[in-house]
Amino acid sequence: MENQVKNMSHHSENKVNQDIYDWLFYVKNNVPHFLSFLKGKKRAGFYHYSLSGDYFGEHIKWGLGNASFFLKIVYTLDLEAQYTKEISDAISYIQSFQKKDGYVYDRFLAYVSFPIRTIKGVQARSLSPLYYNEIKRAETRQAISAVLLHTPKFDYSLKDIQKSKKEVHEYLERLDWSKPWHAGSHVSHLLFFLKHAQFDNDELITVVIDWIHHMQQSDGFWYKGSSVSAQEKINGAMKIITGLKVVDSVMFDKAKKIIDFCLLKQHDAHACDNFNIVYVLKYCNEIVQSSYRYDDICTFMLQRLETYKQYYYKEKGGFSFHKERANRLYYHAPVSRGLSEPDIHGTTLFLWGISLIAQVLHFDENMGFKEFTA
Repeated sequence: MENQVKNMSHHSENKVNQDIYDWLFYVKNNVPHFLSFLKGKKRAGFYHYSLSGDYFGEHIKWGLGNASFFLKIVYTLDLEAQYTKEISDAISYIQSFQKKDGYVYDRFLAYVSFPIRTIKGVQARSLSPLYYNEIKRAETRQAISAVLLHTPKFDYSLKDIQKSKKEVHEYLERLDWSKPWHAGSHVSHLLFFLKHAQFDNDELITVVIDWIHHMQQSDGFWYKGSSVSAQEKINGAMKIITGLKVVDSVMFDKAKKIIDFCLLKQHDAHACDNFNIVYVLKYCNEIVQSSYRYDDICTFMLQRLETYKQYYYKEKGGFSFHKERANRLYYHAPVSRGLSEPDIHGTTLFLWGISLIAQVLHFDENMGFKEFTA
């Protein structure tokens, strides 16, 4: 490890101290131990959500998201060669959740999430949460993107994918842009499905990209209304940028304004917040070609790594979604008791964040963390 550190660029050494390097190497070497604890013993391809607090075991067929997270972690750590069988098993397990309409989702979680989704629907005065359609799209996108990290093909065809300009416009118009985290995620899903659709899609992708540029506000973010929180703006921007990245079109105006906004915010309530702000800053920094507040961005990234440490369980090898406890809900389904322990969801997001920070600070090649496309 000492030789690896010595060979790192002078630029990086000025930005990252030895303690950070040591910690990152420790994380990279010990996350596999955490995965070994989560791996199912009876059902091939199954992984637990948290270390010991899951409500459901592998005797029930569930955990589509967990298997997807496993594939993303292995890719991020560049460990494909060591996990060939486990990768094959996880892909087969994910494919077993595919339905006749092309969607890939967890029916068991749809069932156990129904009470909370009902409450959400009543609060929002909407039937949408009851139908599970939006979560089906989100789960399908995540599952397919995870599989495509390890194999060039996933056979699927969504029967209800938008196939005309009119359908795309109507879909975008229906999204609630006063909640940009939610709306942005579904724009991203739409771009993903169009990118991988089995029909001519370039014109429709252009329609969505044009819509994104039209939706951008004077402060750089994508939303409607005057009472949108900083969390919603930043997390919504992350979703928009993931969609643009899928179609190789990460270019937009006002990147400097977004950088200014993000650098003023703490934004670290949980793993999603911690990751999303790093993602947004990373791609805004690329747009401005590190010519605007780069030193401030580097300082922010280093501080973020210090924050990441507060979510890491050194003796167990993984990260928790929340500070000092595992996540309890996954797509509104109660999956874990939220014990003081790491979970596979938080671990995926924090490792993804590390892969981005490594790129910004220019030590990505030395560490061996790889960014995956969502």
